[in-house]
Amino acid sequence: MTDNLLSLLVVIPLATAVASLVLIRRRLAQRVLGLASLGSMLVLALGWLSEIRDGDVLVSQMGGWPAPYGITLVFDSLSGLLLCAGLVVALGCYVHSFSVIDPGMERRYFHPLIQLLIVGVNQCFLTGDLFNLFVGFEIMLMASYGLLVIGGSRRQMGQAYKYLVLNLIASTVFVISAGLVYGMFGTLNLADLARIVEGRVASGEGLPTGFVGVSVLLLFAFGAKGAFFPLWFWLPDTYHTCPVPVAALFSGLLTKVGVYAVARTFPLIFAVGEARDVVVPLLLVSAAATMFLGVLGAVSLNNVRRILAVHVVSQVGYMVFGLSLMTTAGLAGALYYMVQHMIVKSSLFLCCGVMEQHAGSDDLGRIGGLQKRDRFLGVAFFVAAMSLVGLPPLSGFFGKLVLVREGWADYWWLSVVALLTGALTLVSMLKVWTKGFWLPPVASEPTPGSDGGAGSGDLRGAYVGIGFLVAVALFVGLAAEPIYDIAFHAGEQLTDPSAYIEAVDPHGLIAAGGVTGGGG
Repeated sequence: MTDNLLSLLVVIPLATAVASLVLIRRRLAQRVLGLASLGSMLVLALGWLSEIRDGDVLVSQMGGWPAPYGITLVFDSLSGLLLCAGLVVALGCYVHSFSVIDPGMERRYFHPLIQLLIVGVNQCFLTGDLFNLFVGFEIMLMASYGLLVIGGSRRQMGQAYKYLVLNLIASTVFVISAGLVYGMFGTLNLADLARIVEGRVASGEGLPTGFVGVSVLLLFAFGAKGAFFPLWFWLPDTYHTCPVPVAALFSGLLTKVGVYAVARTFPLIFAVGEARDVVVPLLLVSAAATMFLGVLGAVSLNNVRRILAVHVVSQVGYMVFGLSLMTTAGLAGALYYMVQHMIVKSSLFLCCGVMEQHAGSDDLGRIGGLQKRDRFLGVAFFVAAMSLVGLPPLSGFFGKLVLVREGWADYWWLSVVALLTGALTLVSMLKVWTKGFWLPPVASEPTPGSDGGAGSGDLRGAYVGIGFLVAVALFVGLAAEPIYDIAFHAGEQLTDPSAYIEAVDPHGLIAAGGVTGGGG
């Protein structure tokens, strides 16, 4: 199906970013404009997701150029679920920022940078070709560089350097790999690549020399952006330095775009044929190490932000687990788990922001008794934490159940690692809950919030943002079956690309040889 309005998911935040620059000194106007932008995109995305819930695919060809010659936007079950989840996270974090972000930071292009970040994320989720996936990555990363140093502190600048250098290396590897892919096949359109690769494997012709190497290079590029083991070292030292709403937004979006890139391209293209024998073992090892080593770090730490940041890494391991299975159910489980994690992890970071406003610190040795002081915060944090752990019937349970069950037959050891990781996640979350909320408060004077927050005065926006995300997380858990059905359609489309190719190229231009593959 064709829907040329898909471009609105890129145009709306881009236009809002420009308008916010004009209104740079008018905080209220920027807030209203930003809310209108995020709210309208969420309504559009939910409407389109309801249209394709049975596995349909919406496509828009920019400028009327047919695939594979033009820029293709694709809204299918995979991109639709992640777009909706990403916009929910962005809306919750944005509302939360009204209470805790320092006014000085807010005037330093906070609102335009948020909108530009959404431009990049939405383009990554929607694009139908490898080069524009790279462009979306770069837009997202440039906005994240600005948000990461928006406070201008020495600590932020120091940690941002590692983040910048690693992403520059990963982006360089990505664009070189894309050039090599074009040299091999003469196209970067994902549907066209899927058709060529599938056809050459089915005919016994074989894939070009160097194809396996390019697959590994792309896995490196996407793994660095998604914080796969061993490329995760930038994340724990980065997320605790920026303002809490920014850290929450990063935790919900940035690493998931890297995971999405692997989910979109590898089952269709880069884990096919002989490349599968190399890529899958790398994903399996990375999944186990990412899960288990990440959660060990979380158990050993004593600062809430650092614990939550390391848990981002650990939970990415579950998603890589599902991707490494390369089955319909495994990919569906990874997608469902990714959606719930985006929402739950962001809500936990937002809860941490209010904890800091109350206690002046995120050090568990200096806070306590928050359950008596703020019952809403205590309940919200507990629900989100148990969702992260996977306590039934909360959202994390169903995703972990699907992954463990699907992996048990062939990779039982990885399922055991997933269960052990869940147990240690429970330990770390109970540590935060016990020391931060349940034990008596530490008798010390609070210090100013670590991100230059607005104090513990008017926190209505913060509570609205937390309540919104926790409510959505509960909905995702209680409505697991219909959401998983959409995720299952995404898994089917990834393992059998025929529906995807047909939607992108309904007139058969690709199949008719509109683009010829490169040399072998």
